[in-house]
Amino acid sequence: MIMSGFRETFLEGFLSISMWQSFLAIFLFFGVMGGFYYGLKKIKIKFIYRVLIGMILGLSVGLIIQGIIGFPAGEWFANGGQAVWAKVDGNWVNLSGYYILGDQDQLIKITPEIIDKIGFGDGWKLVLNSNRDNVFENIDSWMAEIKSGIKWVGEFNTWASMLKQIFINGILLITIPVVFIAIFRVVAKPGVNRLGKISAKGIAVLLLFVAIAFTITFWIGYFLNIGGKLNFDNQIGGSSGRTDSKPLPEIIWGYLPSNIIATFSGTAIIPIIVLAALFGQATKYVRKKHPKSMDNLNNFMDRSWDIIMSVLMTFLKIMPLAVMSMFATAITTRPIGALQSIGMILLIGYLGLAIMLGIMTLVLFINKVNIKVWWKHAWRPLVQGFSTQSSNATLPITIDTLTNDMKIKPEVASVIASISTSMGLVACAGVQAGLITSVLYTGSDSVASGMNLFAFFILALFTTVVASIGIAGIPGTATVVTSAVLNGMGFGIYFAPVYAIFGAIDGLFDMGRTATNVTGGVFASTLVAKNENMFEEDTKLITKAQFSKKEAKILKRKQLKDKKVRSNIDKGK
Repeated sequence: MIMSGFRETFLEGFLSISMWQSFLAIFLFFGVMGGFYYGLKKIKIKFIYRVLIGMILGLSVGLIIQGIIGFPAGEWFANGGQAVWAKVDGNWVNLSGYYILGDQDQLIKITPEIIDKIGFGDGWKLVLNSNRDNVFENIDSWMAEIKSGIKWVGEFNTWASMLKQIFINGILLITIPVVFIAIFRVVAKPGVNRLGKISAKGIAVLLLFVAIAFTITFWIGYFLNIGGKLNFDNQIGGSSGRTDSKPLPEIIWGYLPSNIIATFSGTAIIPIIVLAALFGQATKYVRKKHPKSMDNLNNFMDRSWDIIMSVLMTFLKIMPLAVMSMFATAITTRPIGALQSIGMILLIGYLGLAIMLGIMTLVLFINKVNIKVWWKHAWRPLVQGFSTQSSNATLPITIDTLTNDMKIKPEVASVIASISTSMGLVACAGVQAGLITSVLYTGSDSVASGMNLFAFFILALFTTVVASIGIAGIPGTATVVTSAVLNGMGFGIYFAPVYAIFGAIDGLFDMGRTATNVTGGVFASTLVAKNENMFEEDTKLITKAQFSKKEAKILKRKQLKDKKVRSNIDKGK
């Protein structure tokens, strides 16, 4: 009894190492990580190669562990990896929802703890459901071995996630200050009056590419008949499931903060942008009466920015180790074996992501942006997004890359990068919705026969673009997108069967989705900067001749506008 309590309270509850497999896996993992860290200290290599090595090590550890547990399907990850299993007629069966009879004829739920106390044998054939029916009465074979799921993998994940969570928490810690200070500095800066135009162009680019991503993915899914064997009509249960869609006016007024403290303690980015813009604009007005005090305030914000960037650099130093942790746990917490049944949908999803990255690259090339230099810097936020599965956690690195590496002016970088975490998500809205709707149309005879293909496509496209305005940039958006799009189109009754598919691949797909979302923000910032010539003079993304030519065009346009204004004034006199 004492040893059982010690194991449950200390080893399992506190230490999270209750099995020898857990201890061995954790010891080897941190041994490899320690060796990697020592190597980074001794050998000077480029940061990108450090991250890639961490990625390879993490993937290798994850795949080795998945191989040891036999690449299980999703059910093996139920109950935190602590489900009880038995091999019945050659198939492993999850016994977590079943019971055995106790000494006083009471039902006792089957748990790993019960197995430890009672043991196993032929009596395990008397497994009952909640109605006391014998579930396995007519079985031919019963393997006298009960597996406690993959409990040791769960304990390994707890330890392996430690550095990952330290890194992500550290980045999230400075995300809100980064956005507020960046936007405030831009708005409060004397002589800056183009933010409205820049924001409008950025939002237009983001929404346009959501539409393009949706269109490409939808038609690929349709022509490949991606949902042909799913037969959703036999699976609908009459419930639309969770609904996260909101009316457009509610989304818009929700962007205006009603509580300053709550806004700063939350994770929503757009309300922070609005708040910073309000305070920055107010600073401009107060400057007319108190210029010296406002200069001191701006100097304070500049130094605050330097401090925040210093904190960011501190956390970036452990990024290679964090990436190793992220990729290891990304593999060990996902049902890789489930890819046998849903791999085609995931494959088409990643194909859509790859096509969008290619299109964005092509558009920049057409606009005479140096693609080689652009990707030399754009990989950093892409890898960060892939690893963390969070646009918010990537935002400080995105802004740093745009301003310090690509030399895009803060007026563009800070505003558009921040907006792109919550609005116009190319992958989470565009590609994901394209997959959802093509799966539904090809997987339901009722939907296909009840609505013309092109009418369905136009309705789905419009719904997706509107929904993309309010989808938050957080990990695991499959539920939000699925519900918003299906309910918005009037097909909420299909939520449960459709989400059953996309919920299963969400973890695996979310890595690529977030990486593409983040890259979409970098792309939109670059495109608007090119259009508005909002580069620093030492940028390598465009040539000096391009910079000077564009600057001359903008100056000429401004002169013509001023001349027209003066002419109108003279006519008024």
